[in-house]
Amino acid sequence: MYTFTQNISLSHIKHLAGVLTATVLTLAIIFGGYHALAQDTDVVTATVTATNLAVSVSDGSIAFGSVALNTATTTVGTGQSQTVTNDGSNATLNVKSSDATNGTTWTLGTNPGSDIFKLEVSTTTGSTYGTLQATDVYLTASSTFASLTNQAVDFRFTTPTLSTDFVQKSLTITVQVTTP
Repeated sequence: MYTFTQNISLSHIKHLAGVLTATVLTLAIIFGGYHALAQDTDVVTATVTATNLAVSVSDGSIAFGSVALNTATTTVGTGQSQTVTNDGSNATLNVKSSDATNGTTWTLGTNPGSDIFKLEVSTTTGSTYGTLQATDVYLTASSTFASLTNQAVDFRFTTPTLSTDFVQKSLTITVQVTTP
């Protein structure tokens, strides 16, 4: 049987302890040093602007009168232009229409047809018009409607090419402001 014996001196133990301490300190610097550079708080700068969306219309009533079939009539120059007031923040002005009811319903369309009428809107006193596309779908009449200003809004109504009846029709035009 063979026995191996080694004498470890105190200087060897001190040397191993020194190497072990240096290794632990190196690992502490590598792993612990990363967190030593981080902050425990920081700031975020935020801004906010209050928006107030408010609109009013005067006089709020249009009477196109008796109009022949397949004929366009407008509010321009008739004293029936509507004044839309932006009572709030800068906004986009939108317009939508219902179908025309009373008797046989006339449906809103992009071109007149049998019991189909066309409605257009202008914010340029009739120089240009935008065509409302479908019932209860908003059309942007103006993408820049400044705060606390008035906008003249005109409408051009084209009667159907054919009508099932000839009674007075009624429709609702809704104006809306939204954030630009």
